[in-house]
Amino acid sequence: MRAIVSIGEVGVSLGDHDYLFRPSLAAMDSLGSPAEIVTKFGILFSAPKLNPIWPKNSYRAWERELMATAYDVLVACCADDVTPLLGHMGSKWGSFVPGAMPSQDMVHIARALMRHGVVGLKPEGRPVKAAQKEEYSKEFNAREFVAQATAHLGLSSAEAWQMTMTEFSGAMQSKFGKPETLPPAEEHDEAMSRLAEINRLRQYQVKK
Repeated sequence: MRAIVSIGEVGVSLGDHDYLFRPSLAAMDSLGSPAEIVTKFGILFSAPKLNPIWPKNSYRAWERELMATAYDVLVACCADDVTPLLGHMGSKWGSFVPGAMPSQDMVHIARALMRHGVVGLKPEGRPVKAAQKEEYSKEFNAREFVAQATAHLGLSSAEAWQMTMTEFSGAMQSKFGKPETLPPAEEHDEAMSRLAEINRLRQYQVKK
């Protein structure tokens, strides 16, 4: 199993088992609501939150939140049982049994996955859009990008959900010429209407 690094996949081997981590739109969506996804992204890239009165305790709290978020991202991006690699909860309340992967590597990989899964990177590794305060979004709605992929790239819903944002951005660049430019709002509304109609027909067929 070979990981396609250019679109954000990460391959990790442990013994004779290969793990493939893919930051697909489906994986990102499984992390929570559109707002929760952005919150998790922020936690992964946040600086230590230190309370001057209890610096050690506050640092440990930040570290636990960081590790828990990295763990969630890695689990979401892999279809296999990652317990041997990442660890699991212990028998005692609040205890954790580490896996084979060092905690620093977990955070590093989770950050890379989130970049490719939420922001999307150009071939040279830079974000598709420069981070500007006025462009900051409090939500990441994967369903909207799936709708655009089905409407403008000719993909099925299942295929679109398996795309990473880096993959999606590259495909849109090939078709529209500019990675910074997404289809106009009118085209986006048409795509959403089309997706809703497809879902309605699917529900009808199931009931029938």
